Amino acid sequence: MSKIEERRERRILEAVKIQNWQEVCRLLDQNIKNQERKDRYYNLLSLNSIIVNEGRTTEFLDHYADNTFNPINQLLVRELREHLIIALSKLTEEDRYIFLQMALNNKSALQLTKETKYSSHKTIQRHFEKARKKF
Repeated sequence: MSKIEERRERRILEAVKIQNWQEVCRLLDQNIKNQERKDRYYNLLSLNSIIVNEGRTTEFLDHYADNTFNPINQLLVRELREHLIIALSKLTEEDRYIFLQMALNNKSALQLTKETKYSSHKTIQRHFEKARKKF
């Protein structure tokens, strides 16, 4: 036990003898308060931190949406994935590549002229629009 812990234990025992329970509670909470102070210094935040807003207290965690799906939402997400896979499989390999690169990776039609066999960005845009209409 360190000197600080020994001193704290001694103060707790003294406070118990004189039945100063507030001091006992303060001394017992001192480790937690020190850790919270250190967390604030390093800009760390616990999900159980109490937030007071307009007189109403809530925990920080209450401000985050629960991302877990109930069974119906899971079923809907699975069906959506299946429909996407089916729609993507109906596209040609080149159209699928163009569509995914432009939709997901934000590549321009001009960039895709270097990566595909098409030399015109307008042709790339036409292929993208054709694939988008199929969705």
